[in-house]
Amino acid sequence: MSKRKLRFNAIDALIILVIAAAVFVLLYVFVFSGRGTQNTAEVNYTTINYVVEIQNLDEHLAEAVKKGQPVEDAVERKKIGTVSGVQPVKYEKITFDSQNGVEIAAAVGGKITLKITIEAQAIESDRAFTVDGCEIRVGQQYSLILPDLYGFGYCTEIIAN
Repeated sequence: MSKRKLRFNAIDALIILVIAAAVFVLLYVFVFSGRGTQNTAEVNYTTINYVVEIQNLDEHLAEAVKKGQPVEDAVERKKIGTVSGVQPVKYEKITFDSQNGVEIAAAVGGKITLKITIEAQAIESDRAFTVDGCEIRVGQQYSLILPDLYGFGYCTEIIAN
């Protein structure tokens, strides 16, 4: 039997060049170009204040939240700001008066709604404000962990400074 000799021709050289070019393009796209995307000049940081309302709490919890306390998101387990204000208001339940055909807001005894204002440094984008990876939007539900309180509520207002 005769041994087969390996010959290098133009087609082999062309294949090697195509593979080398593909590797170079992949390295450039995924490794080298990734260095410039974290430029802080492209990111818009904004101080925001947003209000989360936690409803139907016992009255004795009105003093559980204090200004300056850190706020953590229970789902993402990330810090999403610091309490900058707390406003307890009477919890009202909406009922329907079928005789008169109107809705009635009646205060529920022993219950309050806490309006917690949270201040945070957020990244502003076209879609939403983002605090440590958590998007802040009006109408979105948040589960909050504070030092003396755990509760969930909805964002009712965002004020960008």
